[in-house]
Amino acid sequence: MAALFLNSFSLAPNKFIRVSDNTGWKRRKFFMHCQGSSNSVKSSSVLTERSAVVNGDCGPAALMDSGNLVFSPNGKSQAEIAVKNLVPYGSSPFVELQDGIGIVKFLRGKGFFITGATGFLAKVLIEKILRTMPDVGKIFVLIKAKNEEAAMERLKNEIINTDLFKCLQETYGKAYQNFMLSKLVPVVGDLSEYDLGLQGDLADVIAEEVDIIVNSAANTTFDERYDVAIDINTRGPCHLMGFAKKCKNLKLFLQVSTAYVNGQRQGRIMEKPFCIGDSIAMENLISETATRSTPILDIENELRLALNSDEASEGAEVVQKMKELGLQRAKRYGWQDTYVFY
Repeated sequence: MAALFLNSFSLAPNKFIRVSDNTGWKRRKFFMHCQGSSNSVKSSSVLTERSAVVNGDCGPAALMDSGNLVFSPNGKSQAEIAVKNLVPYGSSPFVELQDGIGIVKFLRGKGFFITGATGFLAKVLIEKILRTMPDVGKIFVLIKAKNEEAAMERLKNEIINTDLFKCLQETYGKAYQNFMLSKLVPVVGDLSEYDLGLQGDLADVIAEEVDIIVNSAANTTFDERYDVAIDINTRGPCHLMGFAKKCKNLKLFLQVSTAYVNGQRQGRIMEKPFCIGDSIAMENLISETATRSTPILDIENELRLALNSDEASEGAEVVQKMKELGLQRAKRYGWQDTYVFY
């Protein structure tokens, strides 16, 4: 990228940069690790000053900007710097990040299948991936649309051309559109359908190339119809997990959690998984001294209830009745509304 953070990267010039005494450097306390061909030196502080230019024998000019090191080869501006030009050391086209917990290294070359990508959360994830590790594989984006043309239009209008990607737009300049379209592949589909609504042999292609699946698709209406909420927020992940079983190279299935999942819980809340049949209402009853019937959450029964209630209602009444049913079932099991329940 154009801006390389010293507290995140390990640079390896052949010689150290020499700094004049009259530049008025400020001293900031974090580590810089410089590697030579036969030794390494750690410094407890880094000299920085906004817009101060330092010339050295380690290649292109380096610009220190509030602790950020920006390579500017051949006198080009930041906007003109292409990622391929950032080759400070060795044969790798990208500056190596410090190991950390290994996320960036893990992402390199991986193929993604992301649902809910036009929503605010998954959109941020895509931007972060492409900004920090641009040499990922293809990112297949599931988009609900009439056809491929409509899906491509949504991809451009709701992802590529949004202000969120301004940093990438400045980095790649005129090549931005080509870069994004080389990474993002719009896929017409619907999470609520059993086979995700994938057309032709596309499912096989995605299953062959995908290493990581991220499910960020959900209906976020608090008082949604019970049947609609179950279709998208409950059956949807089940359909996606069924598809995941076909992905031979799958290394990670990431399910983005619903917000406000703690429902009617109070006080200090420890993170622990639910078992089949568990609910917040059950937790509350267990902590009480009075004995009452414990509501066992049976997902299959809830699916049947939503289906039967939908079929039993007619006309304009069905919408309101299904909304009321959703709120009723959510509160029965300890959640405040349909969205956080399913």
